Amino acid sequence: MVVLPLWIQIVGSLFILSAFAWGQMTDIPSSDIAYPGVNLLGSGLLALDALSGRQWGFLLLEVGWILVSAIGLVRALRSRTHRADKAIQADESDHESGPTMRTGDIQIHAIDENLTVCKVADYSGVDLDAPFRFTGNTDEEHSLVCPTDRLPPQLISRSDGWRAFRIQGVLDFSLIGILAPIATLLAQAGIGIFALSTYNTDYVLTQSSDFDRAMRILAESGYRIV
Repeated sequence: MVVLPLWIQIVGSLFILSAFAWGQMTDIPSSDIAYPGVNLLGSGLLALDALSGRQWGFLLLEVGWILVSAIGLVRALRSRTHRADKAIQADESDHESGPTMRTGDIQIHAIDENLTVCKVADYSGVDLDAPFRFTGNTDEEHSLVCPTDRLPPQLISRSDGWRAFRIQGVLDFSLIGILAPIATLLAQAGIGIFALSTYNTDYVLTQSSDFDRAMRILAESGYRIV
């Protein structure tokens, strides 16, 4: 009978005890690779020691511990691989969907005009070269947003009492997540919006009674009011 050195039994026991103490005294989950790995190493050494001393009951215990530790190690490795794959997919998704802008980088500029949203018979009486004329011509209607004191004569219906702010600058078409967070913030505050997009940027209209509160909410959320 071959008797292994006593240090093998001591080292194996220390491995298992250290893994147990680590799991009890830290926030490291038992599914972490290190936890089953240390247990597997310790139980393997103790199993060799039990086999050399023909301690069959102790050997059975350690073989069982080896199997449990091995299964835990395989599961931990699979979990780590899965998390890595998800991180890669998320990074690729972000890259494909386009760059974003941080809230603190977005400047909001208030438009000093009282606006009206209306429907017109045609655009013949609209000065399209004047500032802040937004048209929407479809197969069903001719819509118009313009200053209230500059309304054309051919009105069909109108909604007065609007103010607007502009997302300052020229926004690249690849940018995402600009308008949606603003709309969400204002919706959570019970403020309805009417959004318009131009080639350069986005304009957001609110009722005049809500405008100052909307600007305050955006400023408190990190947007730069200019």
